[in-house]
Amino acid sequence: MGEHKIKETQVQKRSRMPLWRIGAFTALVVVVLIASGWLLKPVLWPRSAAVTPASAQTGTDGTQVVSVMADMAGFSVTEIRAKVGQPLTVQLTSMDNQFHVDGGGKHQFAIDALAVNITAPPEGTAEATFTPTKPGTYEFYCDICCGGRANPAMVGKLIVES
Repeated sequence: MGEHKIKETQVQKRSRMPLWRIGAFTALVVVVLIASGWLLKPVLWPRSAAVTPASAQTGTDGTQVVSVMADMAGFSVTEIRAKVGQPLTVQLTSMDNQFHVDGGGKHQFAIDALAVNITAPPEGTAEATFTPTKPGTYEFYCDICCGGRANPAMVGKLIVES
């Protein structure tokens, strides 16, 4: 009988997981959770939604300058305010790289009604200056990737006031 108990104890010892395996498993779970949070960040914590003239820069010649970043999560700015007759420079920066599957990392800022079409290269910036001549609300969008105009994160509005 005593011999039988010794064998049970040896089996129990063999079935216990070594501490290094528990630590490795815990570390793996933590890494997966952090990576998941990083990937879901644009969905869980969207960027700020509006830039007003007070937060936009004004050049020495009176031109309003607005920086817009674009990536798969959408535009960093979804509302821009401008004045009729005041030049507006839009600096578009694509945050995606050339290896991006959809659109090759390029992003676009287009306003059909004002004939504005800016395309930023992968991880690069492009800009254009234009002067709105009529008040109104104009839609801007990216139609290169990300579902284009059908994606609510890839559209915004330019509000031109008198």
